[in-house]
Amino acid sequence: MGVANASWVQLEPGTFEARCGSVDAAPLVLRHRTFTVGFKAEAGVPPRTQMIGIAADSRTSARWFGSAADVENIAASCSSVEVSTVGPSAFYTVSVDVPALARCFPNAPDTTALLDALQPRRLSRDPLSARRLRTAMSRAFARPDAPAAALHGSLVPLLSSALGRMDSHAVEHSKCLNRRLAAVRTCERYMREHAGAGLTLLDLSEIAGMRSRSLINAFEAVTGFSPMDYLKRIRLDGARRALRRADKATTRIIDVASDWGFWHMGHFALDYRAMFGETPSQTLLA
Repeated sequence: MGVANASWVQLEPGTFEARCGSVDAAPLVLRHRTFTVGFKAEAGVPPRTQMIGIAADSRTSARWFGSAADVENIAASCSSVEVSTVGPSAFYTVSVDVPALARCFPNAPDTTALLDALQPRRLSRDPLSARRLRTAMSRAFARPDAPAAALHGSLVPLLSSALGRMDSHAVEHSKCLNRRLAAVRTCERYMREHAGAGLTLLDLSEIAGMRSRSLINAFEAVTGFSPMDYLKRIRLDGARRALRRADKATTRIIDVASDWGFWHMGHFALDYRAMFGETPSQTLLA
């Protein structure tokens, strides 16, 4: 996605696979990424870079910083990325090296318009611009060896137009969603830092400063899961990563499970297999 320091959590059962294709047309870098199951990702956008993203197909159902996003949306950021998905998904993204673009095309009107329209973080519902960008990106990947100048000529005007329209087509967070998103983020950070502890819904409610029912509603609105279900997914994902990195000869699965807050090995094994399609021991020995 043209991002830095990315963190990923698998949210749905199945085999998580991510595939990426790219076209380097510096100062633009185009990427096409596909994912097999739902996930949550957070990352930073590299300095002096503008990232623009769209869904690559109609099956993609996503949330961008808690707001629902589909094929009619365009997302832009020069700071950070937070996206979660349901089911298989695919995205096109364009990363723009802003200083390089200014150097390469200092007098081009479309470049000037694009540089003037850079967005710190925005989601817009603009079906026309999204469709045009999707068509242009699809053509670019169909002809990855096309001259960079041709890609610049087709994409820069579309990008400048799409970003220029964002303010009038912006999807604004309601005060309620902002409050819910803040509560979920607070809980997510605490969950990751204390994944092995015996956290309860009351603990999370106190941390978020919300009643339990309000916190459940916030999590379901932002992530699609209840707080405790989301916590279990974080723990399972963490245990899987730990098993993949572990020394096969000396690691005990029970120790990894307890490190991630699982105290009943039978339940852990069942949940793990349901989530990842394999047993903990198969992951460790792979």
